[in-house]
Amino acid sequence: MRYPSRHGHDREPGDGGCGGPEGFAGVTERLRPIRRVVTGNDEHGRSRVLFDSAAPNVNPRAVSAGAGMTDIWVFHRCPALIAGERDDGHLPFSFEPPEEGGHLRIVQSTGRPPGYDPTNDVGAVPEHPPRQRPGGTWERGGQNVYSSPIHKSATVDYGILLEGERVLRLDDGERTMRPGDVVVQLGNWHGWTNPRAGSLMAFVMMGARFEDP
Repeated sequence: MRYPSRHGHDREPGDGGCGGPEGFAGVTERLRPIRRVVTGNDEHGRSRVLFDSAAPNVNPRAVSAGAGMTDIWVFHRCPALIAGERDDGHLPFSFEPPEEGGHLRIVQSTGRPPGYDPTNDVGAVPEHPPRQRPGGTWERGGQNVYSSPIHKSATVDYGILLEGERVLRLDDGERTMRPGDVVVQLGNWHGWTNPRAGSLMAFVMMGARFEDP
């Protein structure tokens, strides 16, 4: 398997941001711009701003119809190379991070649309036996317009909920995440759903192994 307002206008809850009455189309067709400030050093070793603008790597419907992802930065190995002025946040999209590196992205998810009828959800996929996608992530269906597929990858994931509410689905039950909550995931099966409200969530995903080499 491969997801203001602070930038120029005021936004009230429910007026077309994540989970508002516009439903999933509003979220996925025009994601909220995410300001990205990247800093580094000049040739004299003095700190300076390299980039300050809306993050350019925007991916509507990256995983499901109701979620979009904005990539902020990618590092291909650790220790990461931090010299130069290249934009490592503007690379071809991949759900998985580099095998020996990681990435930071923002996921915007819509809430369950008012009057949602599952029989009209053409993107819904029932749960099915595990399948591996080309990028290496395993998934087993279960997505709909306000829920991601159930999936797992060989990664360590740090997830921080910034706004709204999001529900983590696990084999042993559900956990509701609220602003300020943090989840650490170690290659386990999981899915995300937004039955009551939309959300804005930051994720750091880093390459990992299920077993020692």
